[in-house]
Amino acid sequence: MRPWQVFLLILALAFFAVSSAWKVLYVLTYVLLVIFVLSWIWTRFSLRQMVFRRNSSSGRVQVGEMFDEELMLDNLSTFPKLWVQIADGSTLPGHWAGYVASMGGRKRARWRARSICRQRGRFQLGPVMAMSGDPFGLFRRHIVLAPSKEVLVMPRVYPLANFTLFTGGLPGRGKHSRRALQTTTTPTTIREYVNGDALSRIHWRSSAHYNKLMVKEFDLDPAVDAWIFLDLHDAVQAGEGEESTEEYGVTIAATLATYLLQQDFSLGMIINGEHREVLSLDRGDRQIERVLELLAVVTAGPGPELKEALAMDSFHFGRNTVAIVITPSNSQDWHESLRHLKLRGVQTAVIGLDAASFEERPPDEDTFSLLEGSGVPVIHVKSGESIAQVLETGSVVRSR
Repeated sequence: MRPWQVFLLILALAFFAVSSAWKVLYVLTYVLLVIFVLSWIWTRFSLRQMVFRRNSSSGRVQVGEMFDEELMLDNLSTFPKLWVQIADGSTLPGHWAGYVASMGGRKRARWRARSICRQRGRFQLGPVMAMSGDPFGLFRRHIVLAPSKEVLVMPRVYPLANFTLFTGGLPGRGKHSRRALQTTTTPTTIREYVNGDALSRIHWRSSAHYNKLMVKEFDLDPAVDAWIFLDLHDAVQAGEGEESTEEYGVTIAATLATYLLQQDFSLGMIINGEHREVLSLDRGDRQIERVLELLAVVTAGPGPELKEALAMDSFHFGRNTVAIVITPSNSQDWHESLRHLKLRGVQTAVIGLDAASFEERPPDEDTFSLLEGSGVPVIHVKSGESIAQVLETGSVVRSR
């Protein structure tokens, strides 16, 4: 029964009690009035001195990992809570942190919420609402116990032992690198001191060991920059959810970027999607974080087609640059842009996503073979294939 209905009932009983002077009606009127007032007072105090806390391991998690948080509700007053319902406004898919408790004075309720993260993106935890009321169900009270906070679900990253395009050695890191005449950050070996060697190049520990002066030799610093170009133009995407070219492309980009940065490459990334995103060249763990943060939120969209995007961003690719294009596009329009980069001395490679396999339709014409004939290495990735295995040992046609 709603409060206004009870109030009208009290007024009606009071009217008939006065007009009839029947004692029973007076008693009913007083009883309902007392219940009405006490219920309102109970409701006003039902959520006082309630404190909510949530503790999670981190505000960042990767797809496929468990997001686990501990939630606590404390009643700091001596007034018991007949029932308290906790509602969590989280937008993280599959994550439910709601709870219903009956609490005595100065008691604590504790529970856990666990969910497997299936979707990358930036999500909201909270706000946390509490609802309670009186024993008769006449009144309800809602308050906000905790504001919202963000959790970032980053794309899955597969560990790689090697990258199939570089099985012959990473660019700039071959065994036949030239010795530097000047001191660099890449010492490789030692040799015996000869007249004219700088004293700063003497390796004193080896000199003491061999009982003669030994000097360090240095390689030229690796000067190869790596760029990953991720094509998320919505017109060429296929599939839905986890089994889509969009998610495969993002996962491949995250896995490959992490591997190259762990190999001490200087890496940049260009994403052609709903928004054009350019991540400048950098190296190290901080760049890995930037890459994963960017890939967590990118989505396919009506950006420029791959041909136009490659032309716009070609100035990023100079000599001694590795450019890896990840795309499901089966068009030949952008092939010429890639060949042009190759003529400029850019080492190009393509990771081609087989869009037909993501929609279970007959395969399209294999236009990637035209690139392979031009000397551009291509890795083919189909729906359901192990991304790590394909990147490590997948079938690839190398330059002829």
